Amino acid sequence: MTYTFPTWVPLLAIAVAVIAAVVGFIFYRLRLPTRLVLIASAIALIAGGIFAPMLAMDKVILDDEKLEQTTGFWFSPTVKGFRLAEVEQVTIGTKRDRKNRVVEVWFVQKKDGSAAEIDPGDLRENNGPDIVKRLREKGIRIR
Repeated sequence: MTYTFPTWVPLLAIAVAVIAAVVGFIFYRLRLPTRLVLIASAIALIAGGIFAPMLAMDKVILDDEKLEQTTGFWFSPTVKGFRLAEVEQVTIGTKRDRKNRVVEVWFVQKKDGSAAEIDPGDLRENNGPDIVKRLREKGIRIR
């Protein structure tokens, strides 16, 4: 099973990029201050060049072998997860992040005695109940 963001999410970032580019062009044609043109151009580049591809490429894959999440910038993705055969149990808990916000964390206890702490991210959190159900069906204990 592959989980991704709905199509409208990266399209929204593309729409912001297009609108910002058009606004920047209009500002340029009206000879408004260069600062405004640069701000609109920066918004277009960031939304279209960073956020849209990032949102389009984020995915969580749950198959018979692994649970794997690919997230982050398109030019430097982060892959995190675990192989199902190595897992004893998963405990879903919370902790405080650097900004003192409470965030969900998956504590993965492996059969060899080692443990890992995984931040599930938005995509896995949004699909958490279905992922937990499917992991249980594959014999993984979830607490």
